[in-house]
Amino acid sequence: FTKNHRDVAVVLSGIAQIHQEKKEYDKALELYEESLQAGKAALGEYHSEVAMLLNRIGNFHFERENLDAALQAYRDGLRIERRVLEPDHPNIIVTLSNLGEIHRQRNEWDEAARLYGEALELQHVKFGAEHEDIASTLNTLGLIYDQKGDTCLSLQYLQDALLMRRNVLGDDHLDVSATLTYIGTIFYRKNMLKVAMDLFKESLRIRRSALGRDHRDVAFTLYNIALVHQQRGCYEEAIECYTETLRVEKLVLGDGHRDVSMTLYKLGEVHKAHGDLDKALESFQGALRIERNTVATEDPATVARTLNEIGNIHLARGDVVPMMEAFNEAARIYRSAGLSPNNLVVSGHLYAFDISCPEAAPAA
Repeated sequence: FTKNHRDVAVVLSGIAQIHQEKKEYDKALELYEESLQAGKAALGEYHSEVAMLLNRIGNFHFERENLDAALQAYRDGLRIERRVLEPDHPNIIVTLSNLGEIHRQRNEWDEAARLYGEALELQHVKFGAEHEDIASTLNTLGLIYDQKGDTCLSLQYLQDALLMRRNVLGDDHLDVSATLTYIGTIFYRKNMLKVAMDLFKESLRIRRSALGRDHRDVAFTLYNIALVHQQRGCYEEAIECYTETLRVEKLVLGDGHRDVSMTLYKLGEVHKAHGDLDKALESFQGALRIERNTVATEDPATVARTLNEIGNIHLARGDVVPMMEAFNEAARIYRSAGLSPNNLVVSGHLYAFDISCPEAAPAA
């Protein structure tokens, strides 16, 4: 064979995949590009196998989080696919979805919705009214419109996805659990807590049945349920759920993981609201130890927020020296992060610094 033979392109692409799997990325990219050139020389630019090679290169760049290069490769592949394949060919649907996903990750919601919407239309032509892939696209469109702030349209897509997943996959499938969680998250944000709780509980039942009790996704769902209990003022139930979340997270992720610190912080909030300052202090201090090792550099405001809570508890207990140490360190971190000292204000009767930090949201 000459180097511009079709079989050479196939072999080079296969070897490139091996290097990619071995994380030898420079060599993999070199071979992918050689494979593409050989394929174009042997088959011409407008050939389905050339489009396939471009999509593999797009996948490579996507895995490496080089979204601009991935976008260009997918676009080139789609241009060829539209010319040489049937309009509803599965490869076109996949490439449209790949392009949509890149725009979604870049927060370009309108373009992401357009591409996924076009993929959805072709899926209906190809598969009919109901199909697992259609449900997946409906689910993704729901997430996109949620990010755009269109809650009504988001819920419409997600509820359609949920119904289709129940019909196609059965009520106990993990994809059903995922959609239940997304819908529950929206209702949580709308403060429709009973609806959110019902959805999270069904998601938990599915995940425990499919994954067992000691799985990270089970911990996510328990965390969501704890948030709802906390929001409703059901502190004992919230403590129970956060404690079980913590057990699973430590088992699966290790004691020093960022998720563990987030759960400890929320547990501290609930103990504080429940009037147990000793347990609240223990939880906040545990969160702080992890935060110093995981987020102190990139997110110092989170550390300051936790120090602020520790200072509040010491103040409520009359422990002046540790109170001042915590507040002073919080103020120092807050200023060194470039935030205005004018944002340090008295908060309620505890004279706490009000450290601006996003509230934890339900996890998927």
